[in-house]
Amino acid sequence: MLTPLNRVILFVHDVEKCAEFYLNAFGFKVLPGQKPPSVCIEFDTGGCRLATSKPASASPHKIVFPAQDVPAARAALIARSVKLGPAKQFGPLTLCDGRDPDGNAFQISNRP
Repeated sequence: MLTPLNRVILFVHDVEKCAEFYLNAFGFKVLPGQKPPSVCIEFDTGGCRLATSKPASASPHKIVFPAQDVPAARAALIARSVKLGPAKQFGPLTLCDGRDPDGNAFQISNRP
C-alpha cells in the first residue's frame, strides 16, 4: 500500500526567522488560515506542505501522512505491527502520532 506524504513539520526555536528563510530561499507560499505566526507557519511547496512550528517534540521533525479516516488508517497500521498513540480529535481535525523504529516522529492526519 502506497501512502503519500503530504506534510513535514520542522520543530524550530524561531518560527518566524525560519519561515522567512524558506520564503526567501525557495519562494514557498504561506498557506491561508494560519495559527499565530509565532506558533506555526505552513507553506505550499508545490507538492508536500512544509510547516515551521514551535518545539513540541523530542524529534526535530515530524512527517505527516494523510488519511480521511484516521481511526481506520490507525487500525490498519496497528494490524501491521506499527505502534501508534491514540487518535485525538480537535474539532474537525483528527490525528494520531507514532514513531518509526529509529524514533523519528510521524503522524496520520485528516488535515487537508
